[in-house]
Amino acid sequence: MNKKLKIYSTLFVAAIIVLVTVNAVFVNFQSHSYCSEDEKLEFAEVPAEYVTCDTLADGSIAKNYKGEVSFEVYVTPKRGHEERALFSTSGNQIFKVDMQRVKLVVPASKNKLGNFPVIFAIASAAVMLFVGVWIFCLIFKLISRVRKGEIFVAQVARYIEMTGFLLTALYILQLIVSYILTQYLVRNIQLACYDIVFKNDCNSMYLITGLALMIISQIILMGKDLKDEQDLTI
Repeated sequence: MNKKLKIYSTLFVAAIIVLVTVNAVFVNFQSHSYCSEDEKLEFAEVPAEYVTCDTLADGSIAKNYKGEVSFEVYVTPKRGHEERALFSTSGNQIFKVDMQRVKLVVPASKNKLGNFPVIFAIASAAVMLFVGVWIFCLIFKLISRVRKGEIFVAQVARYIEMTGFLLTALYILQLIVSYILTQYLVRNIQLACYDIVFKNDCNSMYLITGLALMIISQIILMGKDLKDEQDLTI
């Protein structure tokens, strides 16, 4: 077994263990703040800063929704809020509403978070798109080689290995971007009764598939060496 194959196999096993452990026992390392008495979460009429209503000539009402900026975040109840919760009552059924991921919406005219979240998200999306196009080109080249009957060749192994690298990098990039944006929002947004928390919701298949492809690339190289030795023997 060559050195790269040992490294990739070890990383693959380690990634599986970490992902299974994190999904089975989710641990939130972020400290929670305390809920004060003046904080409240309620249903209310939509303020005029979000929408304006105009009465038309025929007596109908036209609603004009203003520009908004939205952020999707994971939340958890603040300390001191354990005995209070949201409940849904309809007919004879009562359900506790457990919020975990929510969308926060603020009028664009009163957005005090600055342009960093939007610019950072757009720049990150552009980089991810570039990586995605690169992966697509590598897959196209790989399929072309396989259709020609070229399997146990160095170039095919390199295509597979690079595709694995890019998929793994895509997962890590998504994780970093999600963490940075969440921490920025944590420091700049205050919610009633809830704290914003970070939760890894990146697609773990990118990481698993990427590491698996890197292992396969080394197996193909080993097969190429065996084939070369067989050809020399004959």
